[in-house]
Amino acid sequence: MPEQLIYNAACPALDQGDSVGDATRRMLADRVTDLPVVDAEGRLVGMFKLDRLFASLLPKAALLGYGVPDLAFVSDSLGELRAKMREVEDGKVGDFVVRPDHVVHPDTSPLEIVLLLYKGANNIPVVARDSGRLVGMAGARDVLAALHGTGA
Repeated sequence: MPEQLIYNAACPALDQGDSVGDATRRMLADRVTDLPVVDAEGRLVGMFKLDRLFASLLPKAALLGYGVPDLAFVSDSLGELRAKMREVEDGKVGDFVVRPDHVVHPDTSPLEIVLLLYKGANNIPVVARDSGRLVGMAGARDVLAALHGTGA
């Protein structure tokens, strides 16, 4: 019997031209906080990450990196944040793409993937060594499923 994969080979991926609104709806449907972005040949371009989207909704003062800022001077209500979100929804995913912190390959040791997750990695793209094509994503749920023998 072949060994079970420790990653999800049926992961959704985005195109750089997809809208931010479509991407966030997919994130909600798939219950993920980041999604891989691929080119027309399926090669990994980067990641669309929810934290990058949230950064676009925050005032610049909140992003300066001096710990948690006092945002009492800002009166953004949920309605105002929704309005800001509507402003970026028609934008393109490609404007939010970031390099992944880690990339693994189909032959990467399961122990190495567990170590990356232990050290704080969230969803790790799995990329074919020869082509750079995305073949899956490795996340904590996928590893747990593999450990239980239930599949991703």
